[in-house]
Amino acid sequence: MKYPPLEHKLRTYRFEQLQTRHLLRYGFHGIIALIGVMALLMALFREQLSPAVWLVFAAVGFTVINLVAVYLARKRALEVLQAELPPGETYEPPSDLF
Repeated sequence: MKYPPLEHKLRTYRFEQLQTRHLLRYGFHGIIALIGVMALLMALFREQLSPAVWLVFAAVGFTVINLVAVYLARKRALEVLQAELPPGETYEPPSDLF
């Protein structure tokens, strides 16, 4: 293709597809890890901490997982997209994260 605005739009669309795919994957793996860690902590410290503390732990864990998943998904999507491009061409993704 020789029409730069269309090329950029198609690459942005492909980048968003890849980012969504990796975001779902990393988010799912992170939630599984969070459930495992929370189960272990509850088994060890159930009697010592109140239910509100467990809720705070879960919320903080979920927030960290989301932030890390967004960062890793964006990084991995850019790597995959760069590998798909012809040699010598680059792609600069949109600067917004969400």
